Formats: sequence, C-alpha cells, structure tokens
Amino acid sequence: MTERLRKQDYFEDPTLPLQVYIRDPQPEFPLHAHGFDELVIILRGAAMHIVDNYQFPVKSGDVFVISGKHKHQYTRMNGLALANILFDSHTLQMSQWDIRALPGFHALFSLEPVLRAQQKFNSRLHLSERQLNHVNELIHDLTRETKTGNPGYRVMAKGLFMQMAVYLSRCYSDEPSDESINLLRLGNAIVHIETCFAEPTTLDELAAKAHLSKRHFQRIFHECMNRSPIEHLLHVRIQNAAELLRKTPRSITEIAFDCGFHDSNYFTRQFRKVMDQTPQQYRRKQSEE
Repeated sequence: MTERLRKQDYFEDPTLPLQVYIRDPQPEFPLHAHGFDELVIILRGAAMHIVDNYQFPVKSGDVFVISGKHKHQYTRMNGLALANILFDSHTLQMSQWDIRALPGFHALFSLEPVLRAQQKFNSRLHLSERQLNHVNELIHDLTRETKTGNPGYRVMAKGLFMQMAVYLSRCYSDEPSDESINLLRLGNAIVHIETCFAEPTTLDELAAKAHLSKRHFQRIFHECMNRSPIEHLLHVRIQNAAELLRKTPRSITEIAFDCGFHDSNYFTRQFRKVMDQTPQQYRRKQSEE
C-alpha cells in the first residue's frame, strides 16, 4: 500500500502553505504520494527517480515538480542531496499570480509533470552551475524565513518562493531542448488564453500557437489542465469577472463585455455554472463579508 503524506504532518505552520526540507543525503524512503505539491531541486549526486511505474535518471541541477497525485521514490542513490519545497498551490493562490504570463511557468509547474513519461523526462529543467548556485541562495533564504518565524516571515517566505518560481520559469525558456520547446509552445497557448481572455479566440488559433493539430492540441490540453481549451477560457473569463464584481461598482453588463462575453444573460448562466451563484448573488455576498 502506498503511503500518503499529509499536509498537517509536514507544514509546520498551518497558516503558511510552504515548507522546505533539505535532504543531504536523501535517505531511503518508500514509494509515496502526498496531499500537496513538491518542487524538487537536485543539489548534488544522482539517482533513479521512480514516478508512477516509470524510471528516470536524475542528477545535480535537475529541477522538477511532483504533483500530489503521483507516486514516487528514489532508488540507486549516489551521493544524492536535494531540496524539497512543499507547497499548496491553492492556498498560495498561484492561479492569480501574474507569473502565469510566462510560458515557462506553465511548462515547469503544469505541463512537464503530466507529460513526463511521454517526454521521457527530456523536457525537465536542468540548471547550469551558476543558476543552481543562485537557486541555492534563494533556498537558504527561504529556509531561514520558515524556520526562524521572525515578524513578517510569512510575507517574506511567500515572496521568496514567488521569486524562485519566476527565476526557474525564466530559466526554462532560456535554452530549451527540442522537447521543452514543445511544452513552451503549449504554454504559450495557455498564456494567450489567460492574458487575452477578453478577445475572440478560436481553437484553430490556439492550436496554431502550440504548433499542434486541433485534435492533438485538445487532447494534450485536457490531459494537462483537466479541462478543454474552451472550458479553460470560460473559467478564466469567469474568474476575472468575479474579481471585477468584488473590486468595482461597474454594472454586470459592463463586466460581462469586458471579460469577453457578448450577452449578459449568457454570462449570468455561465457564471452560475462555475460559481454556483449568479453575479448579483456573488457581489451581494462579497459586500456582506
């Protein structure tokens, strides 16, 4: 039976959805999954990484994300040392970060973990010595903030993690391999959806940005994002509309048009489908809180 690691056992501060564990050396640990995501930076050495019955060699400088649903462990370790940065993407509200305008962010955090077996781990991020040294400094600072608990440490820890995520996302785009280029192209299509959501968009246009046929693009997109491209576009439009409902007094019709809807009645139906309440109910509830 696969062990499942729980957040309450690994996040020392329940109000901070971040925790750093430096494994030097990495001990033997059985096959496991966890109720959180994990950013892994291989600091030194090498090993075989088993993920969902697939095996991939890892070495110093490799960086990858393990989402909670995947089972994994390390075997045949040779001086393996790594940093495990545990994080809860939902509590951190990563879906609202403007880092999502970087194709490398989607490639590293969303696409590569899902397509790892298909890409045979060749689409992973691998840092140069200089890049790894810089990330090591960020890891050191993040560890200090989470361990000392000085006033303001939660803000500092989140800021350092965001800084690391931006840096790694940019690194992913700097010198892409053939396999990572494919993920960056797919990431570019996601960026277009999330930054140009108010503009008319077709499946053909999105597939062209990903350099894929429409059918293949739809299949890969759904596999990675757990929804179709059009469903994701609708979700992004609704989330942006919800923010405008919270933060502005503008009319529902104005908000609907600003978020890419050309019919306020259709907007209301779709908003209710996603948010389980009408725009009017949502705005009223937010104003009462």
